[in-house]
Amino acid sequence: GIAGFGANSRIKTASLLELSMDLPVVITWVDRPDRVEQLLPKVAEMVPAGLITVEDIYIYQYSSTLREGLPDVKVEGIMTREVSTVRPEATLAEVVEKLLDKPYTALPVIDHAGRLVGIVSDTDLLERGDMEVSINLKRATDRDLARSLIQRLRESGRRVDEVMTRNPVTISPQASLSEAARLMGRGNLKRLPVVDSQKRLLGVLSRFDILKTVAAGHLPQLVTRKGPAHGQNQGRTVGDVMDTTVAMVTRDASLTQVLELLSQDPNQRVVVIDSKLHVLGVISDTDLVSRMSPETHPGVLEQLVSKLPLGQRSANARSHLQKARGKTAADLMTEPAITVRADESIGTALAIAAEKHIKRFPVVDDTGKLVGIVGRSELLSALVEEHQQPAEN
Repeated sequence: GIAGFGANSRIKTASLLELSMDLPVVITWVDRPDRVEQLLPKVAEMVPAGLITVEDIYIYQYSSTLREGLPDVKVEGIMTREVSTVRPEATLAEVVEKLLDKPYTALPVIDHAGRLVGIVSDTDLLERGDMEVSINLKRATDRDLARSLIQRLRESGRRVDEVMTRNPVTISPQASLSEAARLMGRGNLKRLPVVDSQKRLLGVLSRFDILKTVAAGHLPQLVTRKGPAHGQNQGRTVGDVMDTTVAMVTRDASLTQVLELLSQDPNQRVVVIDSKLHVLGVISDTDLVSRMSPETHPGVLEQLVSKLPLGQRSANARSHLQKARGKTAADLMTEPAITVRADESIGTALAIAAEKHIKRFPVVDDTGKLVGIVGRSELLSALVEEHQQPAEN
């Protein structure tokens, strides 16, 4: 039965003869640290008298049966409701100022009545808004370079309605998660504005919102990473969708070698390996910029943007990069690298991507050797196809 000492050190018991209405109860809640941190204050409000403890745990076994595929939930259940927006007449300088302080790279454009009229994204700014490099790269540079860009855009006076994408793909709050994922996969979209029947903006559903929902159903699979992969006999695996062409260097590769590979690689990732092809670390374009001193940023950015062969760099770029002479891949990489097995299930790989906030994974075989690279977009598209398969059959 239930028994124990309460806050007043008085024994409380349950017996067949006398049942107490104030029996102590222990509630065990196992969850991700970020969720615990977010919800714990609310839980504390619900416990005016009692003890609340927080502990790290090691899960030895979890026997719940997990189903591959997309959960049966509606868009309104997982969309982000608090969304930064911009008006069509706003300047591009205002857009960049807003995005530099946010974790995303696009803003919905609404009219005076709150109706969606467009979306202005990092891609729009690069293609039509006089931006030389992405918002993510600007975030990684020193603040002086960001301020100079904002000042230049302010002087140009260019407006959002000159560069925004009009009539963006949208979705209803009552639509299913699988429908949203199909739309994203079909158009290679990172986000969908959520609107009502009058086109009023209600929120935004991002690819990452979907990944977090998928992760919630697959997290138990992450507790035993050393044994056989969980994806065996459960549909498509990471190996089915990975890209086998990988830019890679050894840890002693020079900055020049890393820059050349990064500027040419469509994945914007260089994997650092040892002599046996084991993954040591990963270098992305933002990693590179953030780990370089501010005085080298102009030269690094010019090389990343121009994609010119090394011998054709401008004197200005060569001068800036000269200040970083001696830097190697070991100095620039993020380590340890988080990898995913080629025989891992699509759902589990997406769960890891959401948990670790990773956009692209090095893929390894069962011996730990590098065999490919895979991104969240390919994984999500594969999961959608897998989810659709039973209906098509």
